[in-house]
Amino acid sequence: MKSAIRAFVLAATLVLPLASVAQEQPWPNRTVHVISTSPPGGSVDLFARIAAEEFTRTFGQTFVVENRPGANGNIGVELVMRSPADGHMLFVAPAGPFSINASIMTSMSFNPSTDIAPVAMFGVSPLLLVVHPSVPAKDLKELLAWMRSQEGRVNYASQAIASTGFLAMELLKSLTGVEATHIPYKGSAAGATTDLLAGRVPMSFVNTSTTIRHIRDGKLRAIAVAELKRIAAAPEVPTVAESGVPGFEATSWFGLGARAGTPREIIVRLSEAVAHALARPEVLARLAKLGIEARPMGADRFAEFVRAETAKWGGIIRRTGAKAD
Repeated sequence: MKSAIRAFVLAATLVLPLASVAQEQPWPNRTVHVISTSPPGGSVDLFARIAAEEFTRTFGQTFVVENRPGANGNIGVELVMRSPADGHMLFVAPAGPFSINASIMTSMSFNPSTDIAPVAMFGVSPLLLVVHPSVPAKDLKELLAWMRSQEGRVNYASQAIASTGFLAMELLKSLTGVEATHIPYKGSAAGATTDLLAGRVPMSFVNTSTTIRHIRDGKLRAIAVAELKRIAAAPEVPTVAESGVPGFEATSWFGLGARAGTPREIIVRLSEAVAHALARPEVLARLAKLGIEARPMGADRFAEFVRAETAKWGGIIRRTGAKAD
């Protein structure tokens, strides 16, 4: 009996140090969860899966994608904010949780400026101002003239009241003086696109990735690009700026984030891995097929970009008085 007890104690003394060593192993020492803040199939989900594939290959540990959509990206980010700041739970999101939601939502469980650590920017899905073919306008000048002739009776669609499509149209309205009524689709890009294709709403700022095929098929007409430069997916479409509204820019972008307090070394390693992934020809080909442009930014530059976007859209939101629950 005594020999059995001694054997148990000896085994325990051997196992405990091994467990301690496992706890102290460098990151990542277990499965890492990458939270996609949008449903499967969209641009956010694509970037999340590209990141998980690259990280698994680079770090020799499994990275798995979980879809947690809702509240313009806040649902997924909240999950990460409740997890330890040890780099084992990350999120991929559009601009909303990083730089828009705090200005427009009446209550949030986290403060993006202090609780989120921007890790890396992936790229953009350029916004296009599109109209249904029934709209009698071939360019921005004609569209603005038509809108003025309607005396405020024009509607426009967006994915949600906190989306970049909504903000882009509000920016255009503020710079040109035209009027249009917002029709939000409660976070559903598919719903907005369906009604746009059917002509139930005449126009919208939309992500290139979700509508480029409809433009190529002639089901929608592209009026202008919201970027400062023309885009490779639709080089024939002029920018809003060159169409008579100087300085206009509204970008739909996507980034990787972690909880603030995550060790700097982990953030740098993740940022470098993102840049490596976005240099792969096969990855660039996947993005180009959807009209998405890779624009990698490291952690420091991305953090500066997020601060600039927060200030820019915060001003637009305050002028509109828009609020979302």
